[in-house]
Amino acid sequence: MPFQKMICGPILRRVEKDKVSVWAAFMSNQHITLKIWEGDNIKHTGGNLFTTGSSPLAEGETHTLQFGQNLWIALATVTIPSPGLQSGQVYSYNMVYRDSDGTQDVDFLSDKFLSDEKSEGDRPQLAIGYKKDVLPSFCLPGETPDKLNIIHGSCRKMHGHGEDALALLDSKIKDNLDKPDKRPQALFLTGDQIYADEVPGFFLRSIASMDGSSLFGPNTEKMKINEGSGAAQEFEADMVNYPPYFRQRLVNKYAGFSSQAAANHLLSFEEFAATYLRYWNIRSWSSAMVSELDKIAKASPDELYSKVDSLVSKFVDSSGVDADTNLVNLIRGSRPTDSFIFSEDSITKAQFSDSNSDKYKDWLKHTKLALKHELVDMAAFMKKLPEVSRVLANVPTYMIMDDHEVTDDWFMTKRWNNQVLSKPFGRDIIRNAMMAYAVFQDWGNNPEEYKEAISMIFDEMTDSTKKKAQFLLYTGEYAYRYANNMHLNTLRTEVIEKMENMLGMGSSPTSLKWNYSVKLGATQAIVLDTRTQRHYQSLNTTPELISESGLSEQAPNTLTDNPPFVFVVSPCPVLGLPNFEDLVQPAATAVIALAGNNEGNPGILGGELNFDFEAWGFNVTGFERLIAKLDSYKKVVLLSGDVHYGATTVLDYWKGSSADPSSRMVQLTSSALKNEWIPNVRILKSAMVQRILTSFGDGLSKFGWKDKLVSTSGAVTPRNRQRLRHTVATIPIEGWTPGATVNPAPDWRWKLKVLKDMKGLEEDPVESDLVLGNADSMKEGYFKIVSRHQKAYIDGKSPRIAWNSNVGWVTFTADGDSWKLKHELLGAKMAYEVPLKTPEAERAKPELPT
Repeated sequence: MPFQKMICGPILRRVEKDKVSVWAAFMSNQHITLKIWEGDNIKHTGGNLFTTGSSPLAEGETHTLQFGQNLWIALATVTIPSPGLQSGQVYSYNMVYRDSDGTQDVDFLSDKFLSDEKSEGDRPQLAIGYKKDVLPSFCLPGETPDKLNIIHGSCRKMHGHGEDALALLDSKIKDNLDKPDKRPQALFLTGDQIYADEVPGFFLRSIASMDGSSLFGPNTEKMKINEGSGAAQEFEADMVNYPPYFRQRLVNKYAGFSSQAAANHLLSFEEFAATYLRYWNIRSWSSAMVSELDKIAKASPDELYSKVDSLVSKFVDSSGVDADTNLVNLIRGSRPTDSFIFSEDSITKAQFSDSNSDKYKDWLKHTKLALKHELVDMAAFMKKLPEVSRVLANVPTYMIMDDHEVTDDWFMTKRWNNQVLSKPFGRDIIRNAMMAYAVFQDWGNNPEEYKEAISMIFDEMTDSTKKKAQFLLYTGEYAYRYANNMHLNTLRTEVIEKMENMLGMGSSPTSLKWNYSVKLGATQAIVLDTRTQRHYQSLNTTPELISESGLSEQAPNTLTDNPPFVFVVSPCPVLGLPNFEDLVQPAATAVIALAGNNEGNPGILGGELNFDFEAWGFNVTGFERLIAKLDSYKKVVLLSGDVHYGATTVLDYWKGSSADPSSRMVQLTSSALKNEWIPNVRILKSAMVQRILTSFGDGLSKFGWKDKLVSTSGAVTPRNRQRLRHTVATIPIEGWTPGATVNPAPDWRWKLKVLKDMKGLEEDPVESDLVLGNADSMKEGYFKIVSRHQKAYIDGKSPRIAWNSNVGWVTFTADGDSWKLKHELLGAKMAYEVPLKTPEAERAKPELPT
């Protein structure tokens, strides 16, 4: 079936007073004009193309770049004339695009974006302007904090548990289209925008299919793999050589990856590109996939599992889906890569080919069970996708990667780096992932860094002064050669090796900088890259998430224009649940490490990789250096995700002997958009564990020294004595023996606490359930208490932590000479309030107990 001209997008990306950028993907080469109007509710007045009585405020032209035979992508940027866009005003936009032959113009109207009617291939869609024949719109962040509406979220997995919280923004925009002070003004996606290592098998099977065509065309990418003896070999990275559900051994053994959920890991650039397209817009989905999942999405509770079972059977070992053979027949077929995907440790080719084999029966049982869960969650994801696409078209969106854009545990330790980068297959996967990251995420964060690539050809690359423009040209050249079957014999030396060097896979560090900043009214957001500029003190220890030199580059020493506060985006929370990270996770890590050999990862390292032992706080040097840098900003709002819970944490910081705190940092964590914890970890939500994870309801305080010889007297525990022997030394005050002393006085001290949800307290005030001396009251009261706790457990509610799907909404109100922040977690129905100036009652600095 045919597709619309635009198969993904429009996605509103970087918006400033003088520039607006919009990202879009097409199936053919297009010349594009981006038009901006002042005002909302810009309506069509007649004709095949969008026509209105008012003239656009500005226009800008560009063209697509090729990233596959049927994949052409553009970031259209328009320059706004002076005085530029204004806060408090809504603006609208349209894109006009035509094929390279210039024969026919198409725009949002004629490409069916401005109505709820289904697009080609019976794919559901919503009018991206929220009304029929009305353009999508946006607004700038408010000029003062009380006018700001900043959104953040992370961890959105196609087949993750729970609702898609990103879709919750759709109704918020719809209800406030003409209210720039009420609608979302900037959306920060803080990591794991896709899950490259955890992919549904049903999705992977037809990942490159475009209803009879493919993104890359007839030529399939080749990837290099080394079996350990002799020269490396190159094989086509397709479904025959590397079928679904048989990639776990492949990526662990031959790529060196540590993920234990990688049976369907993405491999090629085409697979990464297709995944981004389908995470963001249903227009790129195969019509067969839409049709099959739609049956599940529309099924009643009584018929749901019969629909799921029918599709599972068809897909795995029956008639197959669409024109594809079933999964079993595919895997039983002949291929040159059998030695890489089959083994005596898991299942041999002979065992898989024998329907009576116990190992085959076990594989069939577990695969069908996994598919049942995947399909239900995929159908829910697809059902909400039109709403998500509409959100991305109406809110300026900024992104930064975490690990799952590449693979779980990406650059976790020095040992991990060494084992992966020494394997050509590992390097190929990481490079393909980063090529896709540049095209689909980072290009829109930093349009100016890529601008030169639009007007250059590959042979002119040396004229470019921007490293990212060069990287985009290399990525385009890589795809162009495959699409046109040209110069493939020199692809590795002329293109691939150059990109690997830029990514730091050679002897030199990476030359590509993925951090950036963006202005938000009177303040700004500093977005950190915590993945590619790490420092490793040894092979197995947890890293500094940003090296000392990297932090100097990413975070300025001083802020311009004296902002009232500053946003800092870190994919991994800087301030986590203190005891969960300081006590619970290390203990769990040690248990996991001692329980098995962890696929060859030695000792504690094995536990770290399995338990995601990667918080800022696990490397004291890196953490304290970052906190000291943030202290110079005075008031800091941290936006993070990664951890699959939502929370708000506050840290007050004292320098030297000062009696008053020098800064306050508020950590806002929103995770996951769609990837809730599985039910068997719900014990974490019990009241007792909640108290443990949040330091028994009070918080955590620490003293710190740098380059000091610290002495103690009195009853000091061996663990605290050991802590004081480091160059950067910290000790917790909690648990300190009264009367014990430490000298000299600390260079700094801080206090951290996890805030309670205020919304639940406001909306559900708890009156006394027990009246002592009244027997009936005691009986009924205990029943009420147990019932209330049971309901909170089932609903995923807790006093401090949101465990279900959520997206964070950040607003501010005046608070004397400062500001009060409100962090609302949509989806979790929780909200936190915290002043950015430390209240008088909390200004006393922490002291050791006497």
